[in-house]
Amino acid sequence: MHPRLQLAVLVLGATLAGSAVARQPISEETLEASGSMLSMPAAADGVLVVYMCASCKPMSLRANATTQYFFNHTPVTLKEMTDYVRTHGDAFAGVNYDTKTLALKRIRVSVPK
Repeated sequence: MHPRLQLAVLVLGATLAGSAVARQPISEETLEASGSMLSMPAAADGVLVVYMCASCKPMSLRANATTQYFFNHTPVTLKEMTDYVRTHGDAFAGVNYDTKTLALKRIRVSVPK
């Protein structure tokens, strides 16, 4: 077989093999918000409401027992997170949620050291 033809067959085979691998669809997204845009869940299984803008429809995300809360990279309780967000409306928050179920996965708030 001609060397260029061999190379073409090899590249085609590698391309097809790569596309045959099952890929897990990404179902988690992150919203970037300030603390003032968040209405925190009242309980561990409550609802976080995110107000992205004054004219935007609020987004409701359901918290559950697996939802995680962080100050920077340090785990905190829902109460600690709620207390901080209520008094620091300018705090930056990353809100991760499942796009299929709208389950709240985690909230990470940047806290100055």
